[in-house]
Amino acid sequence: MFLTKRSSNWTNIGYVKKSWKTLGGIIPERLVILDAVWKKEIGRIAEHCELLGVNKGYIVVKTESSVVYNEIFMNSRQILKSLNKYFAKPWLKGIKHE
Repeated sequence: MFLTKRSSNWTNIGYVKKSWKTLGGIIPERLVILDAVWKKEIGRIAEHCELLGVNKGYIVVKTESSVVYNEIFMNSRQILKSLNKYFAKPWLKGIKHE
């Protein structure tokens, strides 16, 4: 009676370790790298836009005007390609506007 374990009270250590390493499926190290290279890769437009985060592989950006957003949208393939080169496995899919 005293030596029986109740499965409902036990948590798998693998699950706990994995939850520490990811934030909603995103590895925190990726976000640090993305933040570090964003302004370098986006160029002169960085003064007029703000990187808010990543949602399901899509970069969320807030821009000062629609002109800046159109510039980002028109160059989104090149921007994504240049950002994904910093990661072992490409994970960025697109750019969204807030």
